[in-house]
Amino acid sequence: MKKVMFEKTSKNVFLLNSLLFLCISSVSCSSDEGGEELPPASYNVSGKVEKGPFVSGSTITVQPMNERLQVTGEMYSTTINDDLGNFTLGSKEFQSPYAELMATGYFFNEVEGALSDGTLTLRALADLSDKQTVNVNVLTHLKYTRMRNLISSGSSFESANRQAQEELLRQFGLEKYTSKDASQFSIIAGTGESAALIAISSLLLVDRSEAALTEYLAKLSEEFGRTGTFSEATRSQIRKDKGKIVGELADIKENIVERYSSLGIDVSVKDLVSFVDWNDNGIVGDEVMKEGEEVRLDCAEISVPNEGGTYTIQINSPVPVYLEQQIGDGDLEFVGPSDIVTEEKFVDLYDKYDPSAFRDGEINLTKSIENNTLKIVVSPLTSKREKKKSVSIYDYIGNVVATVTLTQEAGVVKIPVEDVPLLGHEGKYIVGNLADHLLSGMQSYSVLEQYYWNNKEANTVANITPENRYVENAWERFYSANTQLLLLKRMDEGMLNVYSDFCNVLSAFWYSTLLYGWGGVPYLTDYSQLDNAMSGVPRTSERFILADMQEKLLSAVENLEEKKNESLEGADGFFFVSKDVARVLLANLYMYEGRYDEAMPLLRSVMDNGFYRLDASTNFAPSIDLESSYVSVENSTEVIFALQNERATRATIVSPQVTPYITLSDVYLSLAECCYHAGRASEANSLVEAVAQAKSLVLAEGDVLFRIKELREHLLLYSGTYFAFLKRNGLAQDVCGIENNRLLLPIPSSEMRFNMMLTQNPGY
Repeated sequence: MKKVMFEKTSKNVFLLNSLLFLCISSVSCSSDEGGEELPPASYNVSGKVEKGPFVSGSTITVQPMNERLQVTGEMYSTTINDDLGNFTLGSKEFQSPYAELMATGYFFNEVEGALSDGTLTLRALADLSDKQTVNVNVLTHLKYTRMRNLISSGSSFESANRQAQEELLRQFGLEKYTSKDASQFSIIAGTGESAALIAISSLLLVDRSEAALTEYLAKLSEEFGRTGTFSEATRSQIRKDKGKIVGELADIKENIVERYSSLGIDVSVKDLVSFVDWNDNGIVGDEVMKEGEEVRLDCAEISVPNEGGTYTIQINSPVPVYLEQQIGDGDLEFVGPSDIVTEEKFVDLYDKYDPSAFRDGEINLTKSIENNTLKIVVSPLTSKREKKKSVSIYDYIGNVVATVTLTQEAGVVKIPVEDVPLLGHEGKYIVGNLADHLLSGMQSYSVLEQYYWNNKEANTVANITPENRYVENAWERFYSANTQLLLLKRMDEGMLNVYSDFCNVLSAFWYSTLLYGWGGVPYLTDYSQLDNAMSGVPRTSERFILADMQEKLLSAVENLEEKKNESLEGADGFFFVSKDVARVLLANLYMYEGRYDEAMPLLRSVMDNGFYRLDASTNFAPSIDLESSYVSVENSTEVIFALQNERATRATIVSPQVTPYITLSDVYLSLAECCYHAGRASEANSLVEAVAQAKSLVLAEGDVLFRIKELREHLLLYSGTYFAFLKRNGLAQDVCGIENNRLLLPIPSSEMRFNMMLTQNPGY
């Protein structure tokens, strides 16, 4: 039975083959060149050439072909007529519907966001009877050789085109987009096919010049043309390129949108991340979460005792998750300005202390993910303070999809303030750098305060704009000083952890001044916050800044030494501030909020402790004339905190070589203000008269607040608190002749351009 069936089948196959032979013979013998004789027809060929779009003037040629893709001798050419890559050949007669299109020209480089430096040539094969609109792109180019080889092996144009497209998109995990021919893909269509084209095109271009891209495309075309696949070496290169492009896709999308917007067209581009097969499993989009999806943890915060412990957390995720990025080089670390001191400078942070002997440890742990369970094993902690550490959970390409925060208890007693080591060589270096930034910022802010004082006579406030150089310099220098301080603070926290109170007092200098001048500002108090600075930092509310500074200054008042402050005695004198500095800064914050009853005892403590006394200095400028009645700042008995200035002075703006920030005169006048608001006018006047008599000044009788104002102006007390004094007492508008919006300074334009999360103050 089996034998009979086989014989019958064999006869049928023989008959079928005979019929096929006759059919093929009748077709192949109908022409001398072996091709099918097809009737001539006219076709109006048009389309786009896109890499990004080829620019106007690029050339495109069309060569008619027979069914075996042999050129028939005719050639038509035209140029791209706009920067969108559009071309129109016009109606031409073809002997067959098959044609080769070849475009050469400059193009928009979507990776770099600029026009190419060199030209590129792309090809496409088309059946014009099926479609006369033909787009030329990298996909049609990569299919070209493969289609020709398949057709030379006997495949029809249709089957060769379909096979080549399926094979090509399979190499990139994009096989689901094979139903539509690549010659109909366009990057401006806003479809999945568009995103697939952009993703592949960008992947091939990344880190390559136009010449290198031409060479690379030739290699890929040759490989793919032979087998319909890429070699393992090419696959390895593509994997490397994925690592390079993973962090650039958002910029590429934006570059395309902006390019077309500049050409008058609004385009929509899908999230390109979902159109790259990151893990090479042949499926795009399964490595990253879709919009609306999220990773859930059964616990996101862990309190760990000092001795450590083992913790397990269940993970519910729609995509596979990892403990590190699986592709690329990871996130780039933020690098600050060139004058910022780096960690390497902290080899000698302390004087006569070996940092290694006193190093304060960080949280040490091991972590693993298995079967959607995160396991964390925490070791005992050697630390003088509580430590925090975050464990990030990533998707395949390095997006943080969840975070677990650990807080581990301290286990070491804090070193008493009297045993705090002085600054070492490198410690002095960074403190000196910090002081220079603070001085420059305070001098610029002093100029702005003097602008307000002079406004009624000279309309100087009109000069205070977002582009004003004093506005820009004050802001920039305050934040540069802060960055320096946060670096020092971080290193100290990792070793002895003894400098926090001193650091908090110094940071209050610039943050209180920023608050008085600008209101709520970005409030950076930990070095880790600088990691996010490149992506922008929003304003922090005034309420939070005030509360945090007050809490830290209260701690400093409690912990620091009761001594005369010696800020001009080198780096150590500047850095190791006394209780009095913290008291004055805290009192200023209380007065800013109208809490005069809380400010009063702080100021009185400074006045009564006997470390300082009023003297005859009237402008706090260094005396050049030995017979002058002025007392130089260096020899003044009332300077509490000052900054040394080695720069030349300006003729029009008071800028002494030593710039006081806190003086006993300032303390007296602030205490007088507190007494005034407490209803103790007589005591307030006595304090004002004490300052005037010390300076040999005669003041007109009148309201105490205006007498305080006159003294502050006469003594040149533009120390970051003059304008704050006017504002909190409701004097600013009248004294300075300003509108309400001028009660705040403008955010510098340079900062607004850099920090996209900031909002400008009203009226600017």
